[in-house]
Amino acid sequence: MYESDCEGLRVMTTPNKGNKALKVKREPGENGTSLTDEELVTMSVRELNQHLRGLSKEEIIQLKQRRRTLKNRGYAASCRVKRVTQKEELEKQKAELQQEVEKLASENASMKMELDALRSKKTQEKPAG
Repeated sequence: MYESDCEGLRVMTTPNKGNKALKVKREPGENGTSLTDEELVTMSVRELNQHLRGLSKEEIIQLKQRRRTLKNRGYAASCRVKRVTQKEELEKQKAELQQEVEKLASENASMKMELDALRSKKTQEKPAG
């Protein structure tokens, strides 16, 4: 699809479909370049605004929306990674604590048996009477 921008130059755009990048391509011989998703996400606002110059309002809105969507997708992905990492760490801590509880329960049972044996020995040593 070709559209005219305010300077009378023709701009070719590809529509935004699913995960595909919205690419803005200027016709050959012009100084513009197409933007990949990665470029769109990583460029500064100042750089983005320079790329948006001369585009129609609709194209600007589409590109900005695409950038926002891609950035949000990145934030969501990093959040998922963080959540998985935290879950793994908590499961590791849980396993360590369970081992500690088992160890302490074993020690407690052993000490109770020792205490019972000492009490039994003490009652046997007492003279009747």
